[in-house]
Amino acid sequence: MYCGAKTPDGTPCTAKPMVGKLRCYKHGGASTGAKTAEGRKRQSEGAKARWVEIKQALAMARSMGQDNNGARI
Repeated sequence: MYCGAKTPDGTPCTAKPMVGKLRCYKHGGASTGAKTAEGRKRQSEGAKARWVEIKQALAMARSMGQDNNGARI
């Protein structure tokens, strides 16, 4: 079993995944999320900011008569 994440050149990663994970340490296998209250707050604020950006972009596209057809903005 291999990590399988896409490398910058587009090929799949051939590193072994971390124990109990699907990805290697380079592609998020070691990540366990924010541990401190400050870190969780920063993470939450970043997610909220991204959500606002997406909503604004979708509203602008709709006002211009465009349909995003599921494309990522």
